[in-house]
Amino acid sequence: MAKDFGKTAQGVLSGVGGKANIRSLVHCATRLRFTLVDNAKADDNAVKNTSGVVSVVKAGGLYQVVIGNDVHEVYEELEKLGAPTGGAAGADDGAAKQSIGNMLIGIIAGVFTPILPAMMGMGLLKGLIAILTMALPDWSSSGDTSYTVLYAAGDALMYFLPILIAYTSAQKFKLDPLLGMTIGAALVYPDIVALYPFGPWGINKFLGADILVMMRYSGTVLPSIFAVYGASKLYQHFRKTLPSAVKNFLAPFFTLIITVPLMFLVIGPVFGVVGLGLQGAIGAIVELRFVGPVLLGLIMGGFWQVLVVFGLHWAVVPIAMQEMGTPNPLWGNANVSVIFSYTQIAVIAQLGAVLAMAAKIKNAERKSAAISAGIGGIFGITEPIIYGFTLPKKKPFFIACFCGAGAGALAALLGNFMVSDGRGIASGQGGMGVFAYPAYLIPNFPNAATNLIIALIASLISAGAAFLLVYLTYKPDAAELKTDEAVVIDTSKVNVAAAKKVYAPVKGRVLPITQSADPVHQEEALGKGVCFMPLGGKIYAPFDGTIEMVFDTKHAVNIKSDDGLETLIHCGIDTVKLGGKGFKTHVKEGARVKAGDLLFEYDKDVIARAGFNLETQVVITNTDDYKAITQAKAGDCLVGDVVLYVE
Repeated sequence: MAKDFGKTAQGVLSGVGGKANIRSLVHCATRLRFTLVDNAKADDNAVKNTSGVVSVVKAGGLYQVVIGNDVHEVYEELEKLGAPTGGAAGADDGAAKQSIGNMLIGIIAGVFTPILPAMMGMGLLKGLIAILTMALPDWSSSGDTSYTVLYAAGDALMYFLPILIAYTSAQKFKLDPLLGMTIGAALVYPDIVALYPFGPWGINKFLGADILVMMRYSGTVLPSIFAVYGASKLYQHFRKTLPSAVKNFLAPFFTLIITVPLMFLVIGPVFGVVGLGLQGAIGAIVELRFVGPVLLGLIMGGFWQVLVVFGLHWAVVPIAMQEMGTPNPLWGNANVSVIFSYTQIAVIAQLGAVLAMAAKIKNAERKSAAISAGIGGIFGITEPIIYGFTLPKKKPFFIACFCGAGAGALAALLGNFMVSDGRGIASGQGGMGVFAYPAYLIPNFPNAATNLIIALIASLISAGAAFLLVYLTYKPDAAELKTDEAVVIDTSKVNVAAAKKVYAPVKGRVLPITQSADPVHQEEALGKGVCFMPLGGKIYAPFDGTIEMVFDTKHAVNIKSDDGLETLIHCGIDTVKLGGKGFKTHVKEGARVKAGDLLFEYDKDVIARAGFNLETQVVITNTDDYKAITQAKAGDCLVGDVVLYVE
């Protein structure tokens, strides 16, 4: 009997409260992901009882309707019914009708994320230069060009930051990236740099009138972001309205001739003043000798990870970048941030908390996961710690925040007396985690070593106090106290010779699908199968067959074996939100593959930094067509090991 996708779509649409209750709708490999106006208006039972619906999951503010392999067809029917769909899988969930704050945070995150690795490398290099300068006091003045070359490598990103920010902004706003870079480059063009004032600003003539307020733009971010945003709107307008014969060169011409002057006449000065105001406000707090730095340490040490949870930490980044955009006379004229100096103290507290949880957990699988999250925390990746362990249990998360606040305030207090004559501590641009500490060695600042020592002491106190308090108060649940019992694989009733075989598509640890971290797979709602904690970064074909679907977000494929097995291979949990970032496919729909052929690759670092679980599921989606599906192997496995027998 043919499936009636239209009927399924009508039932789902009615169950979620109709079109008026839908803000946006996207889909991933198996689910419709609704952002609803009011979740209370959705009738869960009505949706679950709709023909074609497998289950309903509510998570991350989304109303998720599990459909299975037919999700794309149901999605298309919902489009026909007028549901406000938001595009293919991987579009920003809930992008429609966002608050201004959420929209700005999303923009900032999208702009800064691509350049963070380079920033971390730059920060580590600047820390190394600081160490070498302390060890070799005459190095910088000796005439040896090695200092100049290394300093250029460490400082180039900050100096040319307007260009890099313009490039990532252009990608975010769908403007030609090279056009965006041209706009950013104008801010640091040599003749423009020559006009940079010695003070906060200077007045210059423009078309004969004293109306151009010139400021320093090297190291700034906001002028590039807003100028490129305006340019993207102009460019799209000209591309639509100009004749086809001339739009390829006149659209960029008109965009540049309008955007660049406005950037210097309006956008730059406005946001330059805003930036100076923010920097002045922070400076004013720091100038509240003893009180101001302690207040900053208390707030940033205590609330930084709270901001991370809500995605609000991106709103702080431009302020800190603005701090570092101008040499600070209070810190030896170095480019430093007071705000960022306390965030590492907050990060390290979460590490102490999760390691305490790991020490109390008896279940080997859960303990191993906690330790793995902790290792990521050493390098500044706290999302797996927060979302996987401390935040779900609430108390460990808040204990860590409390310890971060106390240690941050202590660092500021010690800095008042031992480093900066009442101005706390500061740091340059550094890496994440342990790689952040070299940035506390501020070049040409006489108390740089003491500044670093205080940061290390505060971090140890923060992590140690969090570990101790969580260890004393944390009570693992029954599942965490349950010692692992080896999964017993009984294949005695399987006709191994006649059974269809599914081979491991990835190296790693194989588990029953009922132990998946995804509740939908736990319930075998999409079918029976296995899940893997993968090693490496490649997914291979589990049998000979045909690729039926490659998802737009590159994180999943549907493959049908030559003997009729319909199988979903899905890498990660909620990785659809990455929109394909971190994944690379090697097959196309309709392609023939042999067992062991490479299907797709994933970058585990990209996925882990984004806070997603790497668990990979292999599910027989036409389970009902078979008498029995038996797991063939448990524990460690290699690519090509038999993991399922299907009869």
